Amino acid sequence: MKNLLYCLIISFPLLIHSQKVSYNVLIGPSFSWMSANNNKINSVGTKLAFKAHVQGEYWFTDRYAITGGLGFSLSQGGTMEYTKGGDLWKEAELSDTAYHRLPPNANLNYSLNFLEIVFGLKLRTNEFGKFRFFVHAPEFSINLRTKARGDIQASGLPDTEDEDIRPMIHFFSLFYGFGIGTEYRVSNDVTLTGGLRYFQSFTDLTVDSGTYTTGGKEESKGILSSIDIRVGVVF
Repeated sequence: MKNLLYCLIISFPLLIHSQKVSYNVLIGPSFSWMSANNNKINSVGTKLAFKAHVQGEYWFTDRYAITGGLGFSLSQGGTMEYTKGGDLWKEAELSDTAYHRLPPNANLNYSLNFLEIVFGLKLRTNEFGKFRFFVHAPEFSINLRTKARGDIQASGLPDTEDEDIRPMIHFFSLFYGFGIGTEYRVSNDVTLTGGLRYFQSFTDLTVDSGTYTTGGKEESKGILSSIDIRVGVVF
């Protein structure tokens, strides 16, 4: 990963001076969900979110490019059901200490915001009339957590909302993804674009400090996945 970053940093100035550069403004809704690599934790809900990015495309040829950009990912997350109870958000300062002693089958809902630094490779077809089609793969993102809120639903306890759970989400995480889409040339200077992208974290998103009522440690890998609808303008 570090070697790839170094190569991209060194290559960008050369590409800017020697090849065609285009810029995208991309926005759209996102459908995200949380899961874990533990069969005692169930993914039970999706979340409607929003993403906005500014992306540069550095073209080697008319069909191949390195991409890089910056954006915001808002209200990402989802709900997970923990079949084993305990102090699952141990490091968070919850609104009541009772939520540090959750019963089995409690639902924890995550709502997360990120600053995203994205880079990847893009391949597009020749023009068919005014249309092109593209594959954006692989694409990687360095995500910096800016906000983390959570809700708890548990038997015998009142529902709680908007808990500050930043201590339970790693500040730094890595994502990968791939996308497909189309471009429509409006003029020589402006193109409309749209497509779908699948994105998923491949580092552990959640901090493993929780403990179960039985005394074991909650050490699952928290995974955030999303399907993004992306529309925008290419300059």
